[in-house]
Amino acid sequence: MRAVRLVKFGAPEEALRYGEVEDPKPGRGEVLIKIEAAGVCGRDLVVRKGAFPHVKPPVIPGHEGVGRVADVGPGADKDLVGVRVFLAPSLYDGVCDYCRRGLENLCRNAQYLGEHRDGAYAEYVVLPERFVFPYHGVDPREAVLATDVIPTAIASVRRAQVEGRRVLVVGGGGTGLYIAQVAKLRGAEVYISTRSPDKAKAYAQLGLGIYEEDMKDFDVVFDTVGAPTLERSIRLAKRNGEVVLIGNVTGERAYLSPALLILRQISVLGHMAL
Repeated sequence: MRAVRLVKFGAPEEALRYGEVEDPKPGRGEVLIKIEAAGVCGRDLVVRKGAFPHVKPPVIPGHEGVGRVADVGPGADKDLVGVRVFLAPSLYDGVCDYCRRGLENLCRNAQYLGEHRDGAYAEYVVLPERFVFPYHGVDPREAVLATDVIPTAIASVRRAQVEGRRVLVVGGGGTGLYIAQVAKLRGAEVYISTRSPDKAKAYAQLGLGIYEEDMKDFDVVFDTVGAPTLERSIRLAKRNGEVVLIGNVTGERAYLSPALLILRQISVLGHMAL
């Protein structure tokens, strides 16, 4: 099959190789999926730069994917063949202490598609049956959003009490847009920051407020960028406010003054995807 492989860390032209690799085969309890659409997530870019030490090239990147089940291994449901499915971006063991508490995204033995095992930048992917989910009636190019970014937005909004509160989303990319829409559906007064006039116009048409420089004192700030914006996000939160950190676009370290958190009594909540 054809695939894009991460062969080393660095710029795209040196890190990624497109070519033929061996076709994967499903083992016991596994299914073979023919990929119809794969997303490019900001995390994929951070992986390529080498920010995650658990990633060991060569590996096929891509944790956002949908496709049709082409074959199943022994013990898997044969009725799945031909069915369109979402691919789970992470695989959890279901038995560790975090999984037993319903925090599967923090599984001690998690395996991430495109990092610990080959991902969706390929013609075919193999996954355990329990990590594929049938869907119907949606174009694959739209359905792929539901594999990661939309569930991440829903889960991150759950980390904070947003109902009836004034919320700012820092970063007007895909993740930020979905967080803003979910927070609005949950009853928040939502503003989103973006440097793009075109995005600002489109977001306003969705009923979202557009952040302006003189705004401050937000009850909850969702930061989808990371180190470059984190200190400012904390300053934009009101005293006793909350900052939910969901982005790590550059992979850089952030340096903060403890006094900034202490004197303003700010709660900073990190949120792992999904």
